[in-house]
Amino acid sequence: MSKKVISILLSAAMIVAMLCVGVGAVTASADDTFTYYFLAPDNYFKTEAGASNTDVGVYWWQPEEVAAWPGITMTAAPEVGENVFKVEGVSPDTTTVIFNAFVDAGNPADPELAAVAHQTLNINTEGYDADCPYDESVVTDDFNGWIFVLDNNAKEVNEYSGAITTGGAWFTLDNYKSNEQYYGSYGFAAEDTESAVDTESAADTETTGDAKYHAGDTVTATVMVGGVAIDGAAAKLGAYNYEVNYNDSVLKYSAGADKTTGGMPLVNSNTAGLVKIATMAALGVNEDFSGDKAAAYELTFEVTADTNDLGLDGKCTSLTAVTMDGSSTKTLVGVSNPDDPYTELKVDVECPHETDTESAVDTESAVDTDTTTEKDTDTTSEKDTDTTVVPDTDTSKKTSDTDTTKKASDSDKKATGDNASKNTSSGKAASTAATTGTTAATVQTAGTFAVVSLVVILMAAAAVVLYTRKKTEE
Repeated sequence: MSKKVISILLSAAMIVAMLCVGVGAVTASADDTFTYYFLAPDNYFKTEAGASNTDVGVYWWQPEEVAAWPGITMTAAPEVGENVFKVEGVSPDTTTVIFNAFVDAGNPADPELAAVAHQTLNINTEGYDADCPYDESVVTDDFNGWIFVLDNNAKEVNEYSGAITTGGAWFTLDNYKSNEQYYGSYGFAAEDTESAVDTESAADTETTGDAKYHAGDTVTATVMVGGVAIDGAAAKLGAYNYEVNYNDSVLKYSAGADKTTGGMPLVNSNTAGLVKIATMAALGVNEDFSGDKAAAYELTFEVTADTNDLGLDGKCTSLTAVTMDGSSTKTLVGVSNPDDPYTELKVDVECPHETDTESAVDTESAVDTDTTTEKDTDTTSEKDTDTTVVPDTDTSKKTSDTDTTKKASDSDKKATGDNASKNTSSGKAASTAATTGTTAATVQTAGTFAVVSLVVILMAAAAVVLYTRKKTEE
């Protein structure tokens, strides 16, 4: 009888130990989560740059929705770099994420909210994708611990939400500042690239008394649009994106004003040397823009130092025409069709020293190129030969057409069919992802429990053996 009791107790000890080890193994697998980083533009989270709040959000819906759109808030990661945010605890089964300005514009979108509802396109987290490329010289099976950096010169307007949507590329944390197309588009000083202007003689700021422009002059740069038509029929101006470059060492940006009517939502973001005008309007403005070029937007600058070169030039990156009855649209300028005969930048200078200061600048050429003095020969911008460049993207996939199956954001939550409810509250962030520290503690607790249980059971078995022997001897 004693042998049977001992066998039963030893078997129970083995089973308990195996169960404890099994629980520990299952718990340990929960620690297999990913961390993603995102380089956020100023207008995503800095109110002084036009953001509606100070949060940066992230959203995904598989293997389950992290939270209603716009998702959960990310954590600032200044230890990595300026404007860097991170999200931890993401399941490896999550194949797509969307970083955003943590704004829900609604559906149909509220125009004021849509103007600040910045977001990325649907970002692939599984591998190389033409819309979300990465440096293929780095061998990787996933982007755990990588950072997503935008190409802020490639924007479009989401068909459903009206939000300004931007693509980008994945980089390693030690290399994300190396590419001018991506990191350089934020207005930061990109690493491994030389400045386009010698800092000791920036844009001819040291001039003689014969300078063409003088400190105190007022400069007005007007975006002119015309010839907008659809299949030869008169059309009005729909959504458009326009960039104005200027020499911030001699010009100070003052203000911007929409010159159209019809309540077209508009965003004006200004960084050093660059003003970006981003608009969206499903039905277009009220004016007919099919004729001669007319004013669409006006920027005002102040000259801060005598100079012969203001560095002013403009470029339209996207433009959509809308029929006069609003029944259909057509993309006239975009990534796949960059030719732009529709816009130009007209520059006027109010200067007491000059009598004839008006000039018009075609978007294909810089202002006053015939009066620009020759800069030092060492001011030419050249990338270091060792600069790592991400593969060129298939830009034909970044059009602003209505093909949003791949690029739609949460508002195309319609495409997933499980996102009708929207919630801008950030309170869900605390309950959506487990931390790795908690998981590690759980594993340790399970292991300790297994050892203690085994010791207790073995001690009980030994006690039974001793007791049985004693009874036998008696």
